[in-house]
Amino acid sequence: MGKTVLDMSISVDGFVAGPNETIDNGLGDGGQRLHDWGLPRDADGRYIEGRGGEIDAAMMAAYESAGASVCGRGTVDPAGGWGGDAYDGPPVFIYARRPPRSDELRWSKFTYVDTVEDAVGRAREKAGDADVVVQGAGTGQAAIAAGLIDEIQLHVMPLLLRDGRRLFDLPGGVPTELDLIDVRQGVALHLRYEVRR
Repeated sequence: MGKTVLDMSISVDGFVAGPNETIDNGLGDGGQRLHDWGLPRDADGRYIEGRGGEIDAAMMAAYESAGASVCGRGTVDPAGGWGGDAYDGPPVFIYARRPPRSDELRWSKFTYVDTVEDAVGRAREKAGDADVVVQGAGTGQAAIAAGLIDEIQLHVMPLLLRDGRRLFDLPGGVPTELDLIDVRQGVALHLRYEVRR
């Protein structure tokens, strides 16, 4: 069985989205910059074909080889379902605390579930021996709190957003111990940790 990996691009000061998040500004002000390591853009904001450096390309390829993905509505809704039926990635299990709209149910690769445990469990079943990638601050926090994350992979961009949505805004509880298992430097600093059990 593969690992369940929380995989997030993040600023040096711990934000995964900038301020002023809306459905039309899903990563908030300046937040798109967090993903330039894997999805580089030109000065006009258009995506550049091909990828940046070798390390960043390898990290993106590993991400794209996931067997299934888990995220919340705060990740998938602003992205417009990554094109809905045109989405060509792995199956996505969406942890949704409110029911999906009827038009969202038509997307064959998206399954809405109402608990993070069910989302991760179904994703693991679907992924088989491949990894499950967990995305989004709320879903990531819920999965950590439920003890469902095996590893955390962070793509740290050299950027201070100063405000926005923090990834590790976890309330109380017992500290989560991590062991550093991989470090790679590309446009982003790629860090991978194993969660101690």
